[in-house]
Amino acid sequence: MPRVAKLAHINVTQKGYEYWSTLHWIEMNEARKPMDDKRFRQAVMYAIDREFIAKRIMFGMGTVSTGPFHRNTRFHDPNIKQYPYDPKKAIALLDEMGLKPDAKGVRVKLGLIPNPYGEMQRRIAEYTKQSLGKVGIAIDIESTDVGGWTTRMGNWDFDMAYNGVFQYGDPAIGVSRTYVSSNIKKGLAFTNTSQYRNPKVDALFDQAATAATDEERQRLYTEVQKILAEDVPLAWIDDTNYSTFLDKRVHGAITTGLGAVDTYADAWLAAK
Repeated sequence: MPRVAKLAHINVTQKGYEYWSTLHWIEMNEARKPMDDKRFRQAVMYAIDREFIAKRIMFGMGTVSTGPFHRNTRFHDPNIKQYPYDPKKAIALLDEMGLKPDAKGVRVKLGLIPNPYGEMQRRIAEYTKQSLGKVGIAIDIESTDVGGWTTRMGNWDFDMAYNGVFQYGDPAIGVSRTYVSSNIKKGLAFTNTSQYRNPKVDALFDQAATAATDEERQRLYTEVQKILAEDVPLAWIDDTNYSTFLDKRVHGAITTGLGAVDTYADAWLAAK
C-alpha cells in the first residue's frame, strides 16, 4: 500500500468509511478462567504493543484504539483509562491474581483463534503470541476457515479470539450489541460472544439509545466508556483506517461515510 500510494497517477484517501469504522480486538471468553478476572484482561492490554501492530503490521491501516468506541463513532470519548504498553504492569497484575510462572515461565496456556481474513490477521496473531508469551501467557494459535471461525465464536468454543465489527455510525446500532447481556445468544456470531455482563452497562446503553438530546447521550456514553475501560471486556487493538486508491482522473467517487460502497452517482472521469 505505501508503494502504490507513491505512484504518480494515484490518489489515496482515508476519507469515507466513517459509517463502517471497524474496531478490532482480542475477545476473551469470560465463562472460562482466568478470563473471568478483569485483572487478567487488563494484563493482556498492557502486554501488547499496539503501536507496533498499527505501524509495523498494519502499515497505517490502523490506529491504536482508545477504548470501546472507534474514534470515528459518534459520542467517542478518548478521555478514559488507557493501557500503554507496559509488560511490568501486566506481570504485576498476573502475580496479584496468583498466576505464578512455572519452571519454564508459563503462568497459563490458552488457545487463540485469529479471524481468518488474510495474512495481516495471521501476523497480528503471531505477534500477540510473542507478546503474551513474554509475560507468561502461552498461546496456541488455532487455525480455522471462515465458517469454522464463525461457528466457534457463536458457540463460545474458544479461549481467546481476534474479532472486530462495524460500528455503523451510532453506538446504539454498532457498539452496544457487543456488550449488553441481552445480546448473549449462543449460536450467533457478532453478538456478545465474550459473555460480558454488567447491569450498569446494560442500563446506560438502554438510556443512551433513547435519550432526547445529544448532550444527554454524550453524558451516558461517556459513563459507559469509563466503566468498560475499567472492566476491559475485550482487549481493543486498533481502529481500522480503510483506504481507497483512485486514478487521479477519477473525481467525486468518495463523498459519504459509506466510502467505496456508495452509489458513485456523483463520480466523473476527467479526460487524459
